[in-house]
Amino acid sequence: MPAVNPARLQVQIDHLLTFFNAPKAFHRQLQDIFELYANRTLRIGEPISSQPLIPMYHLPDLVTRQVELEIRPHIHEDSLSAIAIADDLWTDAFFEIQHLAGFILGLIITDDPEPICTRLENWLTPDLDKTLASDLLSYGTRSLQSAFPVVWEQFIESLLTHEDPKMITLGLQGLAAGLQINSDKLLPTIFRLISPLIQNIDQDISKELEHLIKALVSVSPTETSYFLKQSVSISENKGTVRLVKQCVAFFDDELKKELNDSMR
Repeated sequence: MPAVNPARLQVQIDHLLTFFNAPKAFHRQLQDIFELYANRTLRIGEPISSQPLIPMYHLPDLVTRQVELEIRPHIHEDSLSAIAIADDLWTDAFFEIQHLAGFILGLIITDDPEPICTRLENWLTPDLDKTLASDLLSYGTRSLQSAFPVVWEQFIESLLTHEDPKMITLGLQGLAAGLQINSDKLLPTIFRLISPLIQNIDQDISKELEHLIKALVSVSPTETSYFLKQSVSISENKGTVRLVKQCVAFFDDELKKELNDSMR
């Protein structure tokens, strides 16, 4: 892996962007850049749980940051070419290139949410690498949530009502990612969407529910506490109480006491 020379990298990216209206050529040029800067000592992959299980280039942060920075205005100016590039990049075997496909999808400016929804539905599968799925839900849904919040909500709900627990887990991750954009404005929607799941707990998704509740507590502990107390009061499922007990530690002492009292 050569040292990253910012001036040389800029020339390489400028050349890459001349192929913005030619998806396959853009893809090949991007592969050439990433191959050049790949850390081959790590490329086989390491047994680190936080890393993707698919092949990686293990690129320097400067390379991926600069590519994303320079491609951004082109995505905004030419959404049709951007979508075509995203489609081609998604077919790649390497994490960083598929990540860029999701990054592009999340920046598409369009009057029609259908092209974005179609790709999210096709790309998010139960067997998709967990890190890549989390990335796609964080980055790839941004334009949909910002420009078409109702459509975004319907998309997330379709995941949460799926028969496969892996897809439900993706829906919960999508809600957690959505909190980073709309924060407290999203709370009523999230409470409504997860209420059926909390009242009828499936152990396959309980850990992901815990993670989401922790994120909700960071936004509004009082509203989240009230929601959980309501859930306990109306649920006949013992799993609901078990889940709330697992989440009590996320609250301050006063709210902990209120939650514990609600379960007596």
